[in-house]
Amino acid sequence: MNVNKIVVHHSATNAVTTTVSSIKNGHLKKGYSDIGYHKVILWNGEIKDGRSETSQGAHAKGANIGSLGVCLTGNFETESPSKEQKDSLVKLLTRWCKEHDLTTANIYAHSDTPGAKTATLCCGKNLKSQLLKIKGSVKENLLSK
Repeated sequence: MNVNKIVVHHSATNAVTTTVSSIKNGHLKKGYSDIGYHKVILWNGEIKDGRSETSQGAHAKGANIGSLGVCLTGNFETESPSKEQKDSLVKLLTRWCKEHDLTTANIYAHSDTPGAKTATLCCGKNLKSQLLKIKGSVKENLLSK
């Protein structure tokens, strides 16, 4: 898959009790063929596999082609991501940028994704407000090679 963007999401559900299986089951009930995201980052920072990274995701309607999607568990309209989640997000975004020759300019909150056709508050104001700092850490990692 030719990747040109990375889209950051939140589950908009309970940060601690949400699992990859619960997200996948919700997506299957909506008629998806699999979980929509390529990776899920749990509250404890554990990065879990979702859909195969070689398959088109189903996470940003109108912008799924050429994008990788990562979802952090939690409702970041009302709570903030854990330090462990942010640290894992930096690691994952750095890896994906290196693997696909991307820069931090290719990383978007779902609500800011070019071409996305659904109005949304995702990835939640309390993650979105920290995305610039997270992207700064990714940029430092990319420069340090």
